[in-house]
Amino acid sequence: MSPAIIPPGGTLLTTGLALFGRDLTVTLTNRAWVLLLQLGAITPPVVSLLVWTGAIARGATPPIPADRLVTWFVLVAVVSMVTSSWTASFLAEDIRTGGLSIWLVRPCPALAHLVSNNLAEKTVKIAVLLPMVAALGALFRDQVQLPLDPSVWLAALAALGCAAVLAFVLDVLIGCLAFWFEDVDGVQGIMNLAQRLLSGAVVPLMLLPAQVREAIRFQPIRFTLAFPLEILTGTGTADVEDWLAMLGWTGASLALLTLVWTHGVRRYEAAGA
Repeated sequence: MSPAIIPPGGTLLTTGLALFGRDLTVTLTNRAWVLLLQLGAITPPVVSLLVWTGAIARGATPPIPADRLVTWFVLVAVVSMVTSSWTASFLAEDIRTGGLSIWLVRPCPALAHLVSNNLAEKTVKIAVLLPMVAALGALFRDQVQLPLDPSVWLAALAALGCAAVLAFVLDVLIGCLAFWFEDVDGVQGIMNLAQRLLSGAVVPLMLLPAQVREAIRFQPIRFTLAFPLEILTGTGTADVEDWLAMLGWTGASLALLTLVWTHGVRRYEAAGA
């Protein structure tokens, strides 16, 4: 990045806005790619929605009201996009190839460009995704039940913001493993599988047996997707214990990232990358 992009002595806010503007421009130049990605993102919920509504029409009785199930699948693509992160592989590549050195000597936090990329891509992707979700909601409008209480929306937005931070930090932690290991793809693959199974992206957690739901209630991946959706749809639990668990996992992941990053950068610099 040239000095014109990050002026010497610029504030963190100025730097952040400059990085965000750069990444937003780059993302907008790949509009066709973004459109295809969002079509891919909304396809699984649509398929699940059609399967479940078809099953209900034939007499199936899910453990929750049908309207809540439909609402879940209508909203899941948006919530998933807001909380998603794709940073690990890029960070790992920068560590392996020495590209991280450029950011370590620039007048901004070394991870600032990863944050700006995440926010800029999400801005464009959500703008493309929302019309698709709105069309899906209109198609099932008789079965979509959104909360009317403003406090529910505020709680959901708070949970959504915390979920986005938690998911991003967990992703960065996986990328940081490249300070010590040559290949982190296996760990990332395991994490991706765990997210599909434990976040509610594929199968809503409220459809699982009660014993299973209770066993996985406080695991961190639930709070990266299912928890905000549970608040919006009125399913699952949103007790004080759940909020404390989400905040605890987020705080612990941030503390762990600080520790891992500090030791990893020392190792990186000692290797002369």
